[in-house]
Amino acid sequence: MFSSTNCYFNPLVNDLLNPKVEESDSSALLGLAGGSASTVSITGQIKKLGVSLVGVEVSLGTTSFSSKNTNSSTTNTAGRFYLNIPTGPATLQFSDGGTLVTIQLMVTPMGATVGFINNSSYSVQSLDVYVLGEEPVYLELTSSMPYDGLLVDNSNYGTTINGNLVFKFSEFLEMPSNSALWTAENIIVNPSIGFEYTSISKDNVTIVLAGGSLPPFTPFTITLNSSIKSETGKSIRPTSIRFMTGEF
Repeated sequence: MFSSTNCYFNPLVNDLLNPKVEESDSSALLGLAGGSASTVSITGQIKKLGVSLVGVEVSLGTTSFSSKNTNSSTTNTAGRFYLNIPTGPATLQFSDGGTLVTIQLMVTPMGATVGFINNSSYSVQSLDVYVLGEEPVYLELTSSMPYDGLLVDNSNYGTTINGNLVFKFSEFLEMPSNSALWTAENIIVNPSIGFEYTSISKDNVTIVLAGGSLPPFTPFTITLNSSIKSETGKSIRPTSIRFMTGEF
């Protein structure tokens, strides 16, 4: 169960869990690099408390861009949007049940970075810049526990982590022959923690923590690597999830 009370509102925690840069890159765009402004296509996932936000209209809200470049995109079942925008600073906006969310980006021909989001319940993951007119297709991480920005402590441990890391994907996964090796290669936790075992069932991955607990007052980063694949051969975009533990 996801609860807005689990988000990080403490400024110190926010600084640890919300670094200014979330990067993406695309080697296919090397030929587009140059000194002049250009229009590129970007895509990313909008999530609320770690769950894909479906059916919201994401629009380009920066007034410095000319009206001919203004466009919008409705997020799909994985929370993904696709937009054509000029390079440089950009502001994306959407309304979620009356809550106006603003996302500040810096876009170059090589990639896009997230500078700031005005509401800590929301995040942008799996950012990518791609060649105009060639929308990429991915295996999507549609929800996770922990999620990006979660603070886990004695008030919510039982309703959040509770001894497990849990990931849900948009398609059935390619089943590995060795789940322990698959986990070691594809799901990296820093600082490292012990795993008892991994259960992979269709589109779900559950990792049971050794000892069932986490050390207190520690910032963690989970990295999901692109070698995670679906049965149809789609790969996930490399994805980082930052969370922190408090007092237990």
